[in-house]
Amino acid sequence: MKGIRYITEGAALLALFVALLLFSLYIPVVGTIFQLALAVPFIVYTVRHGWKKAILFLVVGLLLTLLFGNVLTLPFTFVFGIGGLAIGMLYRQKQKRYTILLGGTVAFSLGLLLLFVGANVIFNVNLMEQINNALDQSINQSIEMMKSLGQDVKESQIDQMRDAFDMFKNLLPLLIVIGGVILAFFSQLIATPILKRTGYEVQAFPPFREFKLPKSILWYYLIALILSFPSFNIEQGTFMYVAIINIVMGLQMLVVLQGISFIFYFSHQKGYAKAIPIVVTILALIIPIILQIVRILGIIDLGFNLRKQLDTKK
Repeated sequence: MKGIRYITEGAALLALFVALLLFSLYIPVVGTIFQLALAVPFIVYTVRHGWKKAILFLVVGLLLTLLFGNVLTLPFTFVFGIGGLAIGMLYRQKQKRYTILLGGTVAFSLGLLLLFVGANVIFNVNLMEQINNALDQSINQSIEMMKSLGQDVKESQIDQMRDAFDMFKNLLPLLIVIGGVILAFFSQLIATPILKRTGYEVQAFPPFREFKLPKSILWYYLIALILSFPSFNIEQGTFMYVAIINIVMGLQMLVVLQGISFIFYFSHQKGYAKAIPIVVTILALIIPIILQIVRILGIIDLGFNLRKQLDTKK
């Protein structure tokens, strides 16, 4: 009976995966939403039947991708399959939700990185070169549009655009990790109600106000920030330069999250309306000066444990 169950459940989940894949491939715009759910069949199957059977499930999923899609869609199935297996195993081990999010982020990020490498090695497609061409084309189109509107395009403006696009290319590793976070989060978000309906007990995410980074992050941030100073004269485009700016930007985002979490904590402790920290967060994402204040708040909270001081005053 167990053998029949894992085969029938596998067939049903594979049919769901194929449907999601076809929707994501052939329905514009809305297909992106279906794409976010591609890892869910792998998550559910891994939770219910373990990683050994899940690997076979992934192999069959790759074969079905060839049958219903094309060779170019194989890497996407691989990325979502690996991410789904990792998240499913962490669910099966009853890990905490943030641990599952971290594990899923690592798996998806590695999958996306392999996607870049595999595209170059297997399909002889240099994605970095394609990105460079697309960015150059975007710059040229922007210049032509400005000229058509009668604007005088200065060399300094062109240099600023090129600097911005160069920064985008240098931050590609960080963007891959952010992509991994997004895929892992939405995969969990969609899989959770399905797992609950199958009788699996899923832990809830702790309130965001309880999110707190280890204090060591502050030291890593300060060291990386110091290394990024012009006085160290690290040549642009080198591995060291790319590594440092990605670490600095990544840690800055974490410090901002710490600051936003403190705002939610402070608001909760004071009994303020729930809308207040949400509005402050939105304003921080829009207005740079508020974002800077939130970042400083995150640094102070990390260094001096403001939450503990708030608790002692109660």
